[in-house]
Amino acid sequence: MRSPIQIIAFSLSFPHKVCFENFSTQISFGDRIGIIGRNGNGKSSLLKMIVEKNPEIPLAYIPQIIDDFDSLSGGERFNKSLSYALSENPEALLLDEPTNHLDLQNRKSLMRMLKSYYGTLIIVTHDKELLHSCVDILWHIDDGKITVFCGSYDDYMSEMQLKRQSIFHQMELLEREKKSMHKGLMKEQERASKSKASGKKKVALENG
Repeated sequence: MRSPIQIIAFSLSFPHKVCFENFSTQISFGDRIGIIGRNGNGKSSLLKMIVEKNPEIPLAYIPQIIDDFDSLSGGERFNKSLSYALSENPEALLLDEPTNHLDLQNRKSLMRMLKSYYGTLIIVTHDKELLHSCVDILWHIDDGKITVFCGSYDDYMSEMQLKRQSIFHQMELLEREKKSMHKGLMKEQERASKSKASGKKKVALENG
């Protein structure tokens, strides 16, 4: 029985921004997770934290920038690092933007390999095709928190679109209510002003 990867109260913040706070979850063996979000939201840091906090589990981590194999191109460095990592038979493979330096052929080869990979997969990527074909759980780092979504990337994007439309609709309703209230207030002020003027006129006539 393989141990799950534990994430307990992970937090990441900088003086100018909170990336995420108190994120806890459990990753079961064989889970296939894609980490998405804007640049600077802490995706790469989260990947490193998973590695550092689970030293007892055999994890293979390939960073976005590979310093080894200086004489090779970016794509060649990645392939060499991946081959070495897989030769260690890790229970989990953690990849940071793995398709960044790959040409079309190597990209397709990587996707084929990841589809058949037996262990746990955790990938930071902006590559929509990779997300679509190789993961079934999404962690979205946004607005100071991590949202976990079980399902495909397309399903997640559809849900996000519906949420955005709902928020937009609610904002429109609030705006209409605000305008209606403002209109009502203006009418009330107008009535009060007329009533006041009428009262003054009445007083003037009575005194005259």
